[in-house]
Amino acid sequence: MRIIEEPYLTPDGTLDFPFAYVYDTSAFTDGQNVLNISQQLQGDSAFILRRIMGVPNCVNTPAAQGKFGFKNASGTYAQGNPTSGIIVPKTWPVVPEKLYRQNDQISFDLYNTLRAFNACGGTPIYTSQIAFMGVKRFARGSTYPRQITPYKYREVRYAYAYELTINWSHFDVSGNVQPPQRFNQQLDNFDFELLRISISKAAATGALTTPDFAMTLYDPNMHQYSSAPMLQGFYNAGRPTPATSSPYQATFPCPSQIYPAGGYITFDVTSLLCSSSIPQTYEILFDGIWRYPC
Repeated sequence: MRIIEEPYLTPDGTLDFPFAYVYDTSAFTDGQNVLNISQQLQGDSAFILRRIMGVPNCVNTPAAQGKFGFKNASGTYAQGNPTSGIIVPKTWPVVPEKLYRQNDQISFDLYNTLRAFNACGGTPIYTSQIAFMGVKRFARGSTYPRQITPYKYREVRYAYAYELTINWSHFDVSGNVQPPQRFNQQLDNFDFELLRISISKAAATGALTTPDFAMTLYDPNMHQYSSAPMLQGFYNAGRPTPATSSPYQATFPCPSQIYPAGGYITFDVTSLLCSSSIPQTYEILFDGIWRYPC
């Protein structure tokens, strides 16, 4: 059977930009019900919510009544259960998608909070993030630049493999959080369409499944794809080993993004490792399509 892929289309006169609003719950207290939390939009566009990732990082198990609820832009509950929330897996598809207009907020509830963390002596490194993933939707005449390939081309599958070594810990010797470090993947002499990102430990056979670092990825014009550094698992489209492990089933970026010939894929990395765990080396695979001149 032949599978035909339809092109990604937006409503007439609009342009979609993949984006995630990242909410960090590390300041919360475990065991609480925290209601009417607000994730404010940045105010530059509407936002189309298509999936929610990471809720189990922030609440207790379903058996202990760890649940979640979120609201439409109108303030009504999207899942129809306003008193106790629902059980949400690592990745929750939002179907149908939800529209939040410019300057709206995404309101949500957490029931029986429990923050995930990496143990690091007496000071935990919290990995309790929720990512509201979808697209910013701009008017086509807005100031947001649209990348267009200026030559005729044919598509050739290609991937760039970046070897990342994290040799700095989350905390320095004084207990302060260390800043992210910036990295660049040089591109070749053709435009590159980024379809997905896979991350693994160096020489590993499967995708990385532990929250060893967070990442901020940039578009060709140095706009961030997320409101804050985002856990690597929320980007990671790789298949874990063994197959029984639970991946986030990431689909990022969606829609795919075009990087111009001779440019860079730029990303910042925030270490979530203890000093006793460094250095660690990873392979980041930027998988996509060369737009080869013809």
